Amino acid sequence: FGLNQNNISEEALSEIAEALRTQSQPEALHLNRNNIGRDGCVALGNLLRRWQSSNLKRLFLSNNNIDDLGLEALVEGMTNCSNLETVHLCDNRSITAAGIRSISPLLQSETCSLKFIMLQRINFGDEGAIALADGLRGNKSLRELSFAPSSAGITDIGWAAFSMLLCDTSSIN
Repeated sequence: FGLNQNNISEEALSEIAEALRTQSQPEALHLNRNNIGRDGCVALGNLLRRWQSSNLKRLFLSNNNIDDLGLEALVEGMTNCSNLETVHLCDNRSITAAGIRSISPLLQSETCSLKFIMLQRINFGDEGAIALADGLRGNKSLRELSFAPSSAGITDIGWAAFSMLLCDTSSIN
């Protein structure tokens, strides 16, 4: 289901989410380059939460206006999506470490099937790096975490969290 670059407003996404509730569930939602903010994320998160056994595998939400609270609402819905493998959140520059922290419980969930997360051009800093590393401890599904070191705002402190994770073989065995 693709609606890239349509400048979808909060209200329009709420209406789309309501309409999707009664339709067969798509395997992918392409909502890049729209105007989706907190209210739209709440509507989308509610939709994902209401889908019983979700077929959704790919969720593309890059280049929107998603902030920390919007991401939290999305993650609450994503916990119901046991088939979700790919999430793109690039260029949502209002997401900070607080939003990234909300992803950790999803990554630690027994039902997590995420294989690929894209966080390019999000400045989550050391706190976000530590939250991601903590969330990945024990995760068995993620194969690729993509972010731009130059825009993530990570210092030696954040890199140390990733290094400890990578050096701990118990998290991959």
